[in-house]
Amino acid sequence: ASFLLYGCESSVSTHGTQLNDIALAQITPGKTRLIEAEALFGPPSVEGAFDSGAVYYIAQITAEKPGGEKETVSRTIVAFNYDVKGIIQSITITDETSGRQIDHIDSKTPTPGDNYRVFDQILRNLGTPVANTGP
Repeated sequence: ASFLLYGCESSVSTHGTQLNDIALAQITPGKTRLIEAEALFGPPSVEGAFDSGAVYYIAQITAEKPGGEKETVSRTIVAFNYDVKGIIQSITITDETSGRQIDHIDSKTPTPGDNYRVFDQILRNLGTPVANTGP
């Protein structure tokens, strides 16, 4: 009976770097260097693309229900924006309620060649030159 009850329990998993409020309070925009933040929190989860001057610490807690369906319990993204001298200029915190919701679409993107019928393929191959493999 205990195995059955254990099988009905949700499993919780944590991903990323969880930043607590006490450690975040040690960061002062305009004074704290990025290297000091990395000493506190470790390397960032993601660095901004194209030298954008931003690093991101992403933390997510998910729960997997007995049916295999995953649900996000919490998600936090802390962005540190820094200048060319490596001094943090601003901190932006986004959670699962303030972030943008992106809907998943199940339809396929059409790819050339995946919708040819047999007759279309025969006509298409007639116009293709044959490679010369002989001397």
